[in-house]
Amino acid sequence: MTQETKDYIETWTKKISSYTGDDLGTLFDKYTALFTLYNRLYNESYRQMKENGQLTKPGHSDREKATKMVVEFNSAPDLVDRLREKDNFKDIETIADLIRKDVFHINLADGVSKKNIDIELMNNLESENPTTKAQAAVSAVYNVRCNMQHGEKHFEEHQRLLLEPLIRILETIVELQIEKLK
Repeated sequence: MTQETKDYIETWTKKISSYTGDDLGTLFDKYTALFTLYNRLYNESYRQMKENGQLTKPGHSDREKATKMVVEFNSAPDLVDRLREKDNFKDIETIADLIRKDVFHINLADGVSKKNIDIELMNNLESENPTTKAQAAVSAVYNVRCNMQHGEKHFEEHQRLLLEPLIRILETIVELQIEKLK
């Protein structure tokens, strides 16, 4: 890991730890800050994979780096084991249940729900297959971030139902990413 990335981790970890409230604004800020750190970490892991000749093709989109490559870098079994150890399976089930009950739409195109893709995500979150489950967890994290950044995640109190479990999942993934990068 580069010194620049180590410094980045230290700076953003301090910033993230400063978000101690549970008001909605703090939850949005904490998720955004966690994802900013996650972004740096998945780009660093991608760089390492590239240097070690572990990439199957020359280029990858940001979505691929944030989802598929994170699962490959950390290994699906290790990622799922860590999520289980940190009791994030309850969080994953909460997200699946929010999709099942049609409370949230995770996959959107111009603000319109892609219900069939959400149902597939829900099923994948509930999968027993480590790769499928890990991929679904990082995809949910990434898609909600995209919804927030592109204006489809409104600042309404019920958003905490989704943000709280996603924050805990993202904290676990960030922790594992940091360990694997060292």
